[in-house]
Amino acid sequence: MTPGPTPSGAVRRFATAGLLVLLATRLSASPLPDPLKLDEALRLAGDDHPSLALSRAALADVEAAAQETAANDDLDVGARLEARLIEPSNAANDQSHNDSRASLHAQKRLYDFGRTAALEAAADSSVAGSQLRFTAARTHHRIDIMKAFFDVLLADLEYARDNEAMAVAYVGADRTRDRNELGQVSDIEKLKQEDSFEALRMRRYRAQARQRTARAKLAQLLDRPDDLPSNLVRPQLPENNQPLPEYPDLLEAALARNPQVLSLKADLEAARLQIKAERAGGRPVVSGSLSASAGERDVSSRDPLAAELRLEIPLYEGARIDAGVAKARARLDRLGAELRQLEYNLRQKLLEVWLDIQTLLAQREQVKKFAEYRDLNFDRAQAEYELELKTDFGDALVGQSESALLAARTEFQLALDWARLTALTGEPYSPYLEVPTNQPGSDTDATIHR
Repeated sequence: MTPGPTPSGAVRRFATAGLLVLLATRLSASPLPDPLKLDEALRLAGDDHPSLALSRAALADVEAAAQETAANDDLDVGARLEARLIEPSNAANDQSHNDSRASLHAQKRLYDFGRTAALEAAADSSVAGSQLRFTAARTHHRIDIMKAFFDVLLADLEYARDNEAMAVAYVGADRTRDRNELGQVSDIEKLKQEDSFEALRMRRYRAQARQRTARAKLAQLLDRPDDLPSNLVRPQLPENNQPLPEYPDLLEAALARNPQVLSLKADLEAARLQIKAERAGGRPVVSGSLSASAGERDVSSRDPLAAELRLEIPLYEGARIDAGVAKARARLDRLGAELRQLEYNLRQKLLEVWLDIQTLLAQREQVKKFAEYRDLNFDRAQAEYELELKTDFGDALVGQSESALLAARTEFQLALDWARLTALTGEPYSPYLEVPTNQPGSDTDATIHR
């Protein structure tokens, strides 16, 4: 027998574990990079976020159930020690009073005509389905981080636009007040300009609030609610320029590789195996046992060594077998309906994302023309200002900010749609998502022809 750890060794192990926990806590609490890049945010996002922790706990629960199922067929070894004092019978050859004894036994189920094998296979299939659900949860969490990252950048652009618009309105309102004092404009015109300024000022306040709430949401998704990111780097997003595959090819890949579809298929297989196991519940069971015993008294009725091969044949089980099969069948039917509904939802969602990408690719042309117009308008306004034909060119500056905001919205939405396409089809359309390969339950090698 291997000796247990000494007290000093246990203390060292406890201290080492404490240091590792402290180190992990310090690493997790390290401040976010400033400026923060998208790939850094995704790399720093671990699996400890509550949404992922719940999925991981569900996976651990299913894995523990599978271990329990497998352990039910393990070899059972035990020892029994008895300290006994007796008053022996007058007819006994041994008249000693010490009847202490010790025994060692081992027993194991040898064969049950497929029930245990079906239960273990069902448990393994359930684990595979739970693993795929955790993969899907992690992917959607990364998409949520991407969206939150983009929302922060958009909030900053909106604030810049609204701040410039407020500044232009302030200058206009101030001039109107001066002209009102000179009697050149009416009080109604003055109040109209002031009202316009106040409306833009309130819009700027709302944009400023969105900057804070967007950063708070990103910090929470990164599991650092007290560490709001300050400066973010706008990503280049080269994957937005890739060609869009045809919808039928995408659908083929999605039905074959979508993690949620595969997880339900794994659950369906587990339900089928559970029906098989329930049906085998009324079959015979073959088991074997070995035992050895020794005692203080020499009794002829005791066997020091014994081996047994036992066949148990159920003669009457009532309705228990049928009830178990009916319950497993009901679960199979429910999962089958869930799979069909999921496939319908997948078709619709995939079509929506595919059409949205098409629309955004067309919108790029509008963004390009809008940006060209705003740039030319700004150049003209700046030239007129320099020639003193205009007193300012603030409206043209606001127009450029609006153009930059529209371009950013288009590119960010495109990147999110490509990421969603990755999540739906399992194909590597987005470099920001980890696509699992050789997923359990996949029996189709569907490829996309680009």
